[in-house]
Amino acid sequence: MTAKYPLESAYTRIDRDLKRHIATTRKLLMQPSSSQQDLGIRECAELVAEMYESAGCDDVGIIPTKGNPVVYGSCKGASDKTLMAYFMYDTMPFNEPGWSHPPMKAQMVDMKLPAGKVKAIVNRGADNTKGPLAAFLSSVEACNKSVGRPPVNLLLVAEGEEELGSPNLPVYVKKDKKRLSKADACYFPYFGQDSNGRCNLYLGVKGVVYFELECSGKRWGRGPQEFAIHSSNKAWVDSPVWRLVHALKTMTSDDGNTVLIDGFYDDVAPPSAEDGEIIAEAAKRFDPEATKDALKIQRFVISEDDRAALIRAFTYTSTLNIDGIWGGWIEKGSKTVLPHKATCKIDIRVVPDQKKSAMMPLVRKHLDRHGYGDIKMTEVDTGYDWCRCSVREPVVQAVIRSFEDFMERPIVWPTSGGSVPFYVFKRFMGLPFTMGGIGHGGLAHSPNEYMVVEGNKKIAGLAQIEKFMVHFMNEFAQTA
Repeated sequence: MTAKYPLESAYTRIDRDLKRHIATTRKLLMQPSSSQQDLGIRECAELVAEMYESAGCDDVGIIPTKGNPVVYGSCKGASDKTLMAYFMYDTMPFNEPGWSHPPMKAQMVDMKLPAGKVKAIVNRGADNTKGPLAAFLSSVEACNKSVGRPPVNLLLVAEGEEELGSPNLPVYVKKDKKRLSKADACYFPYFGQDSNGRCNLYLGVKGVVYFELECSGKRWGRGPQEFAIHSSNKAWVDSPVWRLVHALKTMTSDDGNTVLIDGFYDDVAPPSAEDGEIIAEAAKRFDPEATKDALKIQRFVISEDDRAALIRAFTYTSTLNIDGIWGGWIEKGSKTVLPHKATCKIDIRVVPDQKKSAMMPLVRKHLDRHGYGDIKMTEVDTGYDWCRCSVREPVVQAVIRSFEDFMERPIVWPTSGGSVPFYVFKRFMGLPFTMGGIGHGGLAHSPNEYMVVEGNKKIAGLAQIEKFMVHFMNEFAQTA
């Protein structure tokens, strides 16, 4: 029987060191690490390794891959249970317009949310997911400095290519499988409260495929061949831009919400009996207004009156989304041209039981069948498959108990709309997993991304977030 872990000692240390923890979080956030732009990656990996060591971890190493390095560390715990903590230290680019505060200065700002007034840090990566990474390492540090060890043995894995589809994570896991296989479960720290303070827990993630389509006059054999020409020539010259637009139109219904590619939905699995129970329970508490507020949208594509239908749509809808489209003159002012090529980026989210590898061939076949064989198709990110875990798994139950002890029982969702490479750990090592925690962040991948550091009665601040993580580790240590 594992001796009772002195949680209060760790909690007291967190309160004592909170200002320094905030400073550490800001330092990590201000270090650029855009994998899309290959910006600051090595420097951020080194900073994460330093944070491992400061937290009291052993065997810390920056492990090279064919792409960005993995940062590994371990820590001896107070029980025989071993938890793998997965992190991502890379972020999306931060040079888009729309920021009200500098994207890389980690400014502390007052913010009014539906749950009330809070103080937040605004910075790229604050929510997704350098903020949770820093919080978890601060919780481990508090355990080591107060008690001498965390409640469980820890294996820490931070990758720098999640925003690229984690192309080298499977290779690393296979090579380091002997060491990583000591883990009993995997945990992804994540802020699980919405802007109204409601707690959410996701049992899985969708997979993702990301590719680019390009229509050029040269490949088509029509329109401008080598460069944009004067737009007066449209009277007698074809447009590659219109051709790409027409090709995209064949892929979905007029509203863009139903994919018309043959076979696209063939492998989608219906909700299981367990899912049906989870969805029915979640529908009782799900607040569409809080979600709309967080996303700054006015309405969903289906009625808000049927909350179960909204949850099923979010969980089980496989989507085809245009992430960006461009061609010709897009700068300020006018320049009347007929472009010689047009390009768009597309992502597809896959759900159980779809296969990531099947999606691009289906799109290619669709384009060819509709007479668009000249449109070039290029994989941008390798992407990854969907992954699910049962609500009955001990590690999931441990995080649910922690939610209940700190805030409330979370709304349990069968699947998140986003994607995380849990499939790597489940497929190659059979590890159950969970993600989440208290705390709130928002606007991931958008301007003004933020995380709350000083909360209120409804939303946790950083001190509570870190205490939750200690509590969760202790709950997992006691699972059978």
